[in-house]
Parts: sequence; structure tokens; C-alpha cells
Amino acid sequence: MSQFQIDHLILDFLCRRNRFSLPPEEMIFLGVRGAMPVNPDQPAFAGSHQLILTSIDHQHPRCTLVQWLPSQQKLAVYPGSTVPHQRYIRQARADGGAGANQLVTGYYKDYRKGDHNLDSPTRHRAFRQMEARYVQRTIDDLVYKTDDRMEFNNPFDNLHAAWCMGVNHPDFASAGCQVVVGYPHCVKRGALPDSGPWASFVDNAYKLAQDRFPYVLLTGQDYFRAAAGNLDVSDYRLRFGSVGNEVRELQMRLKNKRFYEGIIDDQFGPRTMSAVFTFQRASFGADAADGIVEPVTLSAL
Repeated sequence: MSQFQIDHLILDFLCRRNRFSLPPEEMIFLGVRGAMPVNPDQPAFAGSHQLILTSIDHQHPRCTLVQWLPSQQKLAVYPGSTVPHQRYIRQARADGGAGANQLVTGYYKDYRKGDHNLDSPTRHRAFRQMEARYVQRTIDDLVYKTDDRMEFNNPFDNLHAAWCMGVNHPDFASAGCQVVVGYPHCVKRGALPDSGPWASFVDNAYKLAQDRFPYVLLTGQDYFRAAAGNLDVSDYRLRFGSVGNEVRELQMRLKNKRFYEGIIDDQFGPRTMSAVFTFQRASFGADAADGIVEPVTLSAL
């Protein structure tokens, strides 16, 4: 396993590299898929934190959720998961993949304060997904690969408590939601208070006047490479949620090759994403179509 440090500079670099435009005065949520906090029980705000690369197994929480205050150059890290648990994936296979999904990496502008599981004794305060996005579904195995089915819809995958004791607990409550280790205050638990890292996460956000929270989802490898010192923002990546001149150029190239029929608007949204997927499948095969525009895809355009 490889250990590395993240701080304000790393987070800021990754957002600029991926051409994400974030509100500098707000709290930002981030997901790090495939990396865990070295100190998972210390979710305090600090200038930096140590993470360690991990392998996703869809049984244990093997990711990190981050709360970032760019204006203060501080961040807090929490153990959790950005992928569904294996039991939901197994159940979904019997229904053509419906019932479990995995969110693709990108920038999502609107996780809003609100309750999760509204008509259930597990109802608790959380952060509700308010917009459609691309998700993967699998029907042939218990993992998600680039050639699995991709859908653009709103599966109502919220950000909530994981119902999980810790990183070694082989269970967590996610069929596609982003979750933080811990337990919620709810009727099912006899109105016990929020506990674990989740308690700090939800309290930190709910005490703010801010109602909506942007969410950046990248991989542990993305962070690891940035922490290794490659901070050249000209070596950019474009993916869902990217904005700017590079996106406009991408749209023009895709349009010239008859893959894109939308407007040229510098927004990497669903129509641009669909065009990128189609182009990558045609150029490289389904197993290489990840929706991320990097040097290989650019050179083919």
C-alpha cells in the first residue's frame, strides 16, 4: 500500500486540472475512491491529512469523503464508500442491474441538505442528490468495469450515514449512495445521536447556512499522482462537470467528426459525455470507454 498526503494545494490543483469551477467561499465535498484515511477516527479540520491507497472490494468501506474549506485552506477526512456494497450488486443482477449503481467520477454541483429514506424508520438528515448524472450498472459480475452499461438518470443516490462501525466492518449501507462510516440519529436506533465519523461530517455541514454542497469525485490514483509532485495544470483532464475553453475545443472536434450534435457551450454535460463515450467506443473499444478525455483520446480527435 502507498501512503500520501493531501492538502489545500493538492485539492485546488486537481480541480483546476480537471477544469472544475468551484465556489471558493463554500464548503466543498470530495470523494476519493480507492484511498482511506490513515487515521480514520480523527476527522478534525487541518492543513493536511495522510491517505493510503486501497483496493475496492465492495464489502468494506475503502474510500474517503472530504470536507474542504478553500477560503481557510483546511480540510477534514472521513472513512466511507463511494461504491455500492456487494449484497446490493448481487441482488441487482437478478433484475438486469437495476437496484445498484456506481457513480462515475466528475463534478456534481448540488447535494442538498435533506433527509434520506423519507418513509422509513431509518430516515435521517443527510444530503440529497438533486440532478441526473451518469452511473454504471453491472449484470455479469460483482464489479464495475468500463464496458458495463452506462445510464444517465437520477437514481436518488444521496450522501448519508453508512450504518457501519469502521473500515474493517464488512458491511455498509449503499446501493450507489456516497456514505460516511458511522450511524445516524433516527427512529430505528431509538433516537440515539449520530455516531462515528458521520456525526462530525453531518454536524460540520448542517451548522453552516450553506444549503447546497458541490461534490468532486476522483480516484485515489488521481490524488496519489498529484501528491507525487506532478502539478502541471496544462496536463489537463476533461470529464463530467468540466468547463472552459478546452471543453469548447473538445465539442468542436467531436462535432467535426459527427459525434456531437449539441451546442458549443464549454460545459461538459450529458450530451458531451455521450459523445465522448460513443467516440471512445468507436476508436478504442468498449473496454476503454471511460468518458474521461486525456492525451490518448485528444490525439485521436
